[in-house]
Amino acid sequence: MDMTGWLQGQVFVQTVDEHEVEQVTAFLNARGLAFQVLTLSERMVVEGADPASAVSTDRFSIAVQLGGFPQVLAPVLNDLVQRVHGGGWELPADDGVS
Repeated sequence: MDMTGWLQGQVFVQTVDEHEVEQVTAFLNARGLAFQVLTLSERMVVEGADPASAVSTDRFSIAVQLGGFPQVLAPVLNDLVQRVHGGGWELPADDGVS
């Protein structure tokens, strides 16, 4: 049996941690994957009479662009899913083997 076709689309990685955004972008750059970081900033005033009481939050969505044959994309998607669900974003040590 054989499989052929072409898959194309985006997956989104979402976080509120700026350090995690740095780790994810370093990982994606090292893998040569195209991506875009989208930021949503919210500012909420807790008490209208006191603007200094405002609370702000940032949320990040990292849109990863994917396109290719299913056989090529499957391991990439599997790796992303494992890392998003607790696998971490550390890059493997370069053992000098090519």
